[in-house]
Amino acid sequence: MVKLVILLIIILLIFLSNVPSIKNMLSKKPQKAKKARKVREVKEKRDWGNFSMKKYKNIIIVSIILILLLIVLFASIKTVPTGSVGVKTRFGAVQDSVITEGINLKVPFIEKIVLINCKTQKIDITSESSTKDMQTVNVTIAVNYNVNKDTANSLYQEVGLNYEDVIIQPAMLESIKATMAQYTAEELITRRSEVSEQIKATLISKISSRGFTVTGFNTTDINFSDAYNQAIEQKAVAQQQVETAKANLEKQQIENQKRISVAEADAKVMELQNSQITENTLRLKELENEEKYIEKWNGSMPSTMLSDSVSTMFGVN
Repeated sequence: MVKLVILLIIILLIFLSNVPSIKNMLSKKPQKAKKARKVREVKEKRDWGNFSMKKYKNIIIVSIILILLLIVLFASIKTVPTGSVGVKTRFGAVQDSVITEGINLKVPFIEKIVLINCKTQKIDITSESSTKDMQTVNVTIAVNYNVNKDTANSLYQEVGLNYEDVIIQPAMLESIKATMAQYTAEELITRRSEVSEQIKATLISKISSRGFTVTGFNTTDINFSDAYNQAIEQKAVAQQQVETAKANLEKQQIENQKRISVAEADAKVMELQNSQITENTLRLKELENEEKYIEKWNGSMPSTMLSDSVSTMFGVN
């Protein structure tokens, strides 16, 4: 609008600078007698001077009126772009209605339409916090959010346009600190998804009532101090060594169990063999004794009666 007003002023100045040429065009009269022209010459100059002054004044007045009308016209129109809403104020007081996208009319110099961006906006923030076990951790989160169109006028009335610094960032910092205090440093690693969801839920509960909608959330980074990172590395190495020792011990126990099983099997085999050897030896000894008695017998019957067991032993009936 300012550019258009400047352009109109330039055109007006050019027009006014050319008025003398117009005067010359209008001053041309039909050729008459030399005597009559000389008589009227003085009168015409006087009349033309009065006419020129009146014309100058009229042109200036009309130009000023046109410029003022254009200024008023452009001051009465406000365009709300796509993805935004307008908040109308009258003498500084916020009105209840929210202006939608497109061309809107307003009372010039009395009403004002303030644009509120309702598109998806992104903000990243890093916070240094303490865990449940008093470890220092730096957490970085990225949040996508929108301003609710229906409550944009209330947001502007209470906060203004600086709502990101006044509401969003403090809520993000507080959500991070409150969540970190509920988990140990180790849990932040092993339960990262749960921690991220907890931060998101806390943030939504803080800003949803103020006219914001969270459309995206990511925990982009979790960093511990150098000392804690070294301690984690050492612990991981020690745990690996313990696991290796346990594996070796289990392997040795299995091998020992195998050896015990083999030894027990060998002992049973040996015991069975020994029992068989003892029975066979006794039987063989009995046969040898019988053979010795037979060799000593002279073929005559004994004069003394033997018991049944002895007779049976020699085969005598």
